[in-house]
Amino acid sequence: MFLTDYFVFSQPLYSITTGLIFLFVFNFLVTTIKRLFQLPPGPWGLPIIGYYPFLKDESYLQFDSLSKKYGPVYCLKLGQHDVVVICDWDHLKLAFADESLLAKPHELFFEGIIKYPSFAEMSGDDWRFHRRVSLQVLRDLGLGTSKMEEAIRREIKQFLPTIGQGKVDFFTKLLPSVSNNISILLFGHNFSYSDPYKIGLDENMDRVNQTFQFAGLSTFLPWLVKIATALGLFRVSVISKHVHAVEDLLQKEIDMHQSESRVNEIEDYIDGYLVEQKNRQNKDENDELFSMGVLRRNLTGFFAAGSDTVTSTLSWAMMYLIYNPEYQDKIRAEIADVIGFEREPVYTDRNRMPFTMAFLYETQRIGSVVAVNLLRRASRDTKIGKYNIPKDTIVIFNLWSIHRDPKIWIEPEKFDPNRYLSEDGSKAIKPPYLVPFSGGKRICLGEGLANVELFLYLVNILQKYQVRYDPSIKLSLEATFGVSRRPKHLPPLIFEKLPKF
Repeated sequence: MFLTDYFVFSQPLYSITTGLIFLFVFNFLVTTIKRLFQLPPGPWGLPIIGYYPFLKDESYLQFDSLSKKYGPVYCLKLGQHDVVVICDWDHLKLAFADESLLAKPHELFFEGIIKYPSFAEMSGDDWRFHRRVSLQVLRDLGLGTSKMEEAIRREIKQFLPTIGQGKVDFFTKLLPSVSNNISILLFGHNFSYSDPYKIGLDENMDRVNQTFQFAGLSTFLPWLVKIATALGLFRVSVISKHVHAVEDLLQKEIDMHQSESRVNEIEDYIDGYLVEQKNRQNKDENDELFSMGVLRRNLTGFFAAGSDTVTSTLSWAMMYLIYNPEYQDKIRAEIADVIGFEREPVYTDRNRMPFTMAFLYETQRIGSVVAVNLLRRASRDTKIGKYNIPKDTIVIFNLWSIHRDPKIWIEPEKFDPNRYLSEDGSKAIKPPYLVPFSGGKRICLGEGLANVELFLYLVNILQKYQVRYDPSIKLSLEATFGVSRRPKHLPPLIFEKLPKF
């Protein structure tokens, strides 16, 4: 009797074990065949989870290191996804031009926490439509025009006095100012730095930005994130708290716009979106891809890209100015020659300030705040150089590798603005392989805005202040990596007011 019971109850267990072994062997064989005949070479990972456990927070460094062993284009398995990593300029420029690499992974960032994609996570016609509408609205609002520049200059006037007293946490002081520039475009107004709404939005957004590496986990192992979310494991509950806090705050701004009786008046991005949504509803095109959820995600994306990256780049600029105080003198000499110390700087001044522009180019290169491009997906089988990339392969552009490649940069580890200057020093020349905003049709929409901000903030600061730090503090160029790569140990800065000239 007992022996019969043993065989009855052990049979299901035996079947499950056999099934798992079959899946393991099948997965191994499929991966091996793909590796041998379809995909570029690369490291082997573990069954089911692939190479993911071996990646650290600064994944761009590991991607760069693996390229030294496997070549400039290689493949690894992350979860169940085949992932091709591109680490050199020759292949990256081909990838930028390949329209089959414009698609995005099927999974959302923070899969299991959010329900709607931003337009940056869409593919195909949906992405093209949202991008076209967003770009048109932003241009109509003054993106890339003197109107936007004037708004930035007004914001800088408000910002400059906040750094002129004592030792300053520069990133914390700068972030609310830079995000105000985005607020004008998105909401139609800026905020006082002491506004509780503003403080809550900036703080929660920064928390989300710092945990952005988690978004990779949600793409490659979405089932694990969903389990972790349900059980409250890892940092998922904390991330979820900040993501939802941001969306709740943005929804309040949307509600305010909806409650106002503005008929087809477009004064900001939210207005433009709501007008387009109404037009689609009138045409019976009421679909989920033009919903309030997508609007919140778009606003979140604009804030993350527009605030964090500029603030991080300027933080690197401050770091290299205190490392190399002679560069402050060179930039200030151009200020004296071109602008003086009474007139307000304008963006066109950059055309006569080659060293200042060279300094910003070098900051963008060596800072590489966008070290890894947002993930792409092959919408069909394609080929980059000699490398096959099958349909639905995820593709990573490691911009860090491009910016540190000794084949195209002399002494790439050295901070040297002079590398961009013409022989007579009269021009700053930006090479095509300096790609701080990525490239191709998915290049960052805010590139023009960011360039204006970087120039005007830097020049205004150095027109008014000498930047110093406590020399007893040991400087470190170590970085931390979330949405952007920023200095991990930027010391408290002292902005010493310059005497009147």
